[in-house]
Amino acid sequence: MSNTQANVRSSRSLAIILGALLVLALVAVPLVVLPAGGQAGISPGSLGVMTALVAAALAARTALLRRGAMRFSWSMLGLYLGIYAVGDALYSGLLGGSPQPSLADIVYLIAFVPAGLGLLCYPILELSRGMWRPLLIDAALLVASVALVVHTLVLRHVHGAGLELVTVTILSIYPLISTWCAALMVLVLARSRGGQRPDATLMGLAYVVYAWGDNGYAFLSVSGADLAGTWVDACYTLAPLLLAAAAAVAAATPTPRRELRRHLSGSFTPVLADLFGLGALALAAVVGPRDVVSAALGLLTVVILSVRQVALTSASWKLRGALERRIDERTQELRELTAHYERLDARKREFITATSHELRTPLAAIRGGLEMLQDGDAGELNPTAQRIVTIASRGSERLSRLVDDIIDLEKLDSGAFAHDPSVQPVERLVTEAVQTLAPLAAQHAVELRIDLAEASVWCEPDPIVQVLVNLLGNALKFSDGGTQVVVRARRQAEEVVVSVRDQGRGIPSDQLETIFRRFHQIEKDDSREKGGAGLGLSISQLIVHQHGGRMWAESDGDGATFWFTLPAADSPTPATAPPARMTLSA
Repeated sequence: MSNTQANVRSSRSLAIILGALLVLALVAVPLVVLPAGGQAGISPGSLGVMTALVAAALAARTALLRRGAMRFSWSMLGLYLGIYAVGDALYSGLLGGSPQPSLADIVYLIAFVPAGLGLLCYPILELSRGMWRPLLIDAALLVASVALVVHTLVLRHVHGAGLELVTVTILSIYPLISTWCAALMVLVLARSRGGQRPDATLMGLAYVVYAWGDNGYAFLSVSGADLAGTWVDACYTLAPLLLAAAAAVAAATPTPRRELRRHLSGSFTPVLADLFGLGALALAAVVGPRDVVSAALGLLTVVILSVRQVALTSASWKLRGALERRIDERTQELRELTAHYERLDARKREFITATSHELRTPLAAIRGGLEMLQDGDAGELNPTAQRIVTIASRGSERLSRLVDDIIDLEKLDSGAFAHDPSVQPVERLVTEAVQTLAPLAAQHAVELRIDLAEASVWCEPDPIVQVLVNLLGNALKFSDGGTQVVVRARRQAEEVVVSVRDQGRGIPSDQLETIFRRFHQIEKDDSREKGGAGLGLSISQLIVHQHGGRMWAESDGDGATFWFTLPAADSPTPATAPPARMTLSA
């Protein structure tokens, strides 16, 4: 609860400070730029003294509240703002009784030392080995491009005005340093990723305003215009307030370190530095002077652009090589896994086939012995023994069917047999399956009804009859006495669609797909109560798929319908298709 209260108090304090700074900006800027009685209402730099002192106080407050690099940076920035306030006081005449611009320029230059230290040490980035090279290259390109742009637009006028060397040096340093600071802050934020840093954003915005003011100051100084009441003076008044806001935010909100990005994402961001450099070169070529400084800065920009492209190309080739190695390694691993899987699959099939065939002989002997006992060949059995033998006989039959199903499934998977399909009337296939299951239907008191359209299909007859037997057998097992099982067949386009519908308990909607999995049972007791191992539908689906058809199930709560398709005999598919590998054992 105490942490929550502290957060609420901190947020409230931040809101009050930011609100006060906003009010101060809305009052100070108009006082600077609005004339009073035909003269500037406030002397140049006088309100800047106040805003700089406010910012220095908030910077000192942040330094006291924070630790480590943040404390050092805001201590330096607070010192810078204090020295800056002294410079403004000298420039405006608040100190000494009259303006002293030359002395003020010296003080401003001194202020750049703590300002640079505070900015360079400001904790924004997480230091990572090997991640600084792209940032330094981009920074170098930005510095050269900014210098070329500032020289083209502003400094060429300063250099050609015939001023004293000291004045030219000072008027050159101001716009370059402030513009560099603004550009580098923007670069750091763009080149990193992580938590939001509104304090760093406000600092970058403050240096943008400083850069605007410094470039304007140099231009106005060359033209001989008065600084009072201009937007340049407004910039010098507003920039400290932005730094004050940054200090307040840094004191009251988290300041997570951001991680340098080795590669920029997107279509525009990665080439932003190149576009800025090319834009600077284009600007210098169109409106710039043909002097030594412009040529040197242009050449430096071109060289750094070339170095950046070489570095990007080298990084791309390294990345490509690493990706190719990883792809080769993964490909080799996949080959080894595939080969291992194929060996295991071959062994599994050999084991299943051998085991199944080995089981057939003793199962046949067991079934034969049980049949002899049932027939009384070994003497009459009492009712209890007869019942036991009957149960054992049914169990041996189920085991024999399971072995046959497993062998059939493996043959279908491996394509062990190949027979040519032929044209088969649907009526003959369905009639054969219905006749096979007529005794079972009578036993369950279920009516088998046929509704067939005249059609022929392209198939191997025995496997398709087995599919129909499997579907009809399932329908009969799950149908109540007195209900119907309906077999329908219809021609649709190039296919013949066959359906088997029952009026049993139906299939849950979440099992309409999984019901075709091997050994799947809708309910746990189905295998024991209804018989079967859950392989019939899997085998049926494989048979239909290998004929080029589809199989699926539907259930509307009133029974279930199984559908499958086969190529029609007169469709173009059978005429062009090779013989299908799909036959079951007899």
